[in-house]
Amino acid sequence: MENIPLYQEIYQDLLEKINTGFYLEKTILPSERALCAIYHVSRATIRRALEELRKDRYIETRQGSGNFVKPQVYEQPLSKFHSFAGSLRARHIEITNQILSYEIIESDKYLANALPESDCPRWHRLIRLRLANGYPLMIETDYLPVNRFFRLDLDYLKSGSLYAYLELYYSMKIDDAGELLSPVMPGSQERKLLQISSQEPCMLMERFCYEEGRLIAVHRTTVRGDKYKFRAVYYASEQP
Repeated sequence: MENIPLYQEIYQDLLEKINTGFYLEKTILPSERALCAIYHVSRATIRRALEELRKDRYIETRQGSGNFVKPQVYEQPLSKFHSFAGSLRARHIEITNQILSYEIIESDKYLANALPESDCPRWHRLIRLRLANGYPLMIETDYLPVNRFFRLDLDYLKSGSLYAYLELYYSMKIDDAGELLSPVMPGSQERKLLQISSQEPCMLMERFCYEEGRLIAVHRTTVRGDKYKFRAVYYASEQP
């Protein structure tokens, strides 16, 4: 078996350190001279490894400043129903949740505007900060009717998928869903939680899920605009 080239070994080691957070997003990597000392190789070898990282879009070079770790951007196709946690875990991305608040309510400002004719008397309102590989990605507010889901296991939902939980314990089966996307500027509390500046826009996702024609879940999610993008695929139904 042929030996792996030195620059490739260094590439893999640096990439692992980036993916595990040893080198954080938007932070500078050690200088070429420092990397030569760390790996005991020539500058030409280090430059080849860095070039591969640049080509694969893991780092960027700023003239006169050095090499910086690029923020990872997650792409979500809109061609079919998706689970945030499931789609990212399939790419070996660690998903964690921080529960910000939970209560049972009759209504709130958002529900009153979004569902003015709703006949559901009470809702679970669960607000979570969702992180990918330790980086805050979105703030998700989930509304679930109490008359369909009588209780939620918050300990499970700190790390588990909400949809997986509802499917397992309540035999939930979503057969229809709609989603609205719109750009928004986050408020001060959202910026603090998402660790973004006042200049970075977000995307507001509103999802309405149905089971046998009955609304069983509403999700209102503020997503970091610098970390997430959506891809829509269209198929022509008629030939010109």
